[in-house]
Amino acid sequence: MNKLRNYLLLGVITCGVLTFSSCSKEDPVPEKDQEEVGKTALLLQEVEWHGDFRTGHPHTIDGAAVDTIAFDEQGNAPVGFHLHLHTGHSYKLTLIARDYAGREIQQTFLDRADIHQAIILGAPAGVLDYTYGDDQVGVSGYLHIVKSASTFTLQYLMRHLNPGVKAGVTADDWNNTNYQSKLAGATDLDLKFELHPVE
Repeated sequence: MNKLRNYLLLGVITCGVLTFSSCSKEDPVPEKDQEEVGKTALLLQEVEWHGDFRTGHPHTIDGAAVDTIAFDEQGNAPVGFHLHLHTGHSYKLTLIARDYAGREIQQTFLDRADIHQAIILGAPAGVLDYTYGDDQVGVSGYLHIVKSASTFTLQYLMRHLNPGVKAGVTADDWNNTNYQSKLAGATDLDLKFELHPVE
């Protein structure tokens, strides 16, 4: 009888260990803390810039057209899209981001400014200048065309920064090609379109 009781006890302990082991192996992986972004758009509208581009301020031009670049869920502009912007002119650049239900969510990036920052890449050296229009996030900002150039692919990235990274990032990092280490984290948005700065 004692042997039977010992075997039963050993069986119960073994079952418990196996159950505990299998549960711990199937624990879910935590979800990434990133925004669920569906379709996006960038709006560009010419503005008058008063004073130096770094220290001056913009004014809206009455009746200025708004160029809207609508991107698919992979961040691609429409096939054949090509935008001309003029040297010496400044343009307000505004991001519109929507979730998969079509609701605008760009405010989320501003609400969490400590872990978000846009950078703009792809331009030849000295062709563009940029200044943030918000809390160094880049949901809105101002693009200045310094000189003409051949057509290039402009890339707008919204970075989801690791905690504490933004403290070491300045507004001058708006086009930092070393962004993967300087702005360490993940990319929430990667938008590309052809830009041709002309006289």
